[in-house]
Amino acid sequence: MSRGKINKARLVAYRDPDYMEEIGSYEVLLNPEKTSKKATIDYSTGSTPIGSSAKTVKFRGGGKENYAFNFFFDGTGIITYRNVSEQIDELKSLIYHYNGDIHESNYIKIFWGTQSEFKGRLESFEQINLMMDTDGTPLRSEIKAVFIRSVSPKKKALEEGRNSSDLTHIRTVSAGDNLPLMCYRIYKDSGYYLKVAAYNDLDDFRDITPGDQIVFPPVI
Repeated sequence: MSRGKINKARLVAYRDPDYMEEIGSYEVLLNPEKTSKKATIDYSTGSTPIGSSAKTVKFRGGGKENYAFNFFFDGTGIITYRNVSEQIDELKSLIYHYNGDIHESNYIKIFWGTQSEFKGRLESFEQINLMMDTDGTPLRSEIKAVFIRSVSPKKKALEEGRNSSDLTHIRTVSAGDNLPLMCYRIYKDSGYYLKVAAYNDLDDFRDITPGDQIVFPPVI
């Protein structure tokens, strides 16, 4: 990295939950002064009897994780003369607009320099016009965006790594493995091997070799 060089934050949009199929990117005009992350954990208190002096909380799972990021837009000529509304539309086309190819909004990665700051999707945004022209055209605006973390089923299965038939799992084929045996380890029932083969687009359930990765979805 060159000394004194300013690395601007950049957003990259993807069409898939694994963040593999890139469809566009956006570089911010100015880096925000600060960002924030907020995460929650979900608990249940439903098992606490009525009349108890205190609640017993039971872990339900990971809650949502949010990332707040503010975007600044200028059209006064101090930074750029480009129309502010056009700048905002360029950003919204990646993070907000409906993508007809996937029938939903895009998946977003946020980078700052060489660091991957966040992976997720836009949850909300608020546009604040800070300076207006005499005809009502915004000359300077700010968007307060909040993103929600999104983890692909494959990555989640690798992170959890638990043997439960209610979860998606990814397993690497080892020497001596076969699909019925691997199904038994996950589901305690080897009879799911044909469905797992179909789920993984295998023409023949015997067509697996050491090193292959097989996805085992929740009980099917």
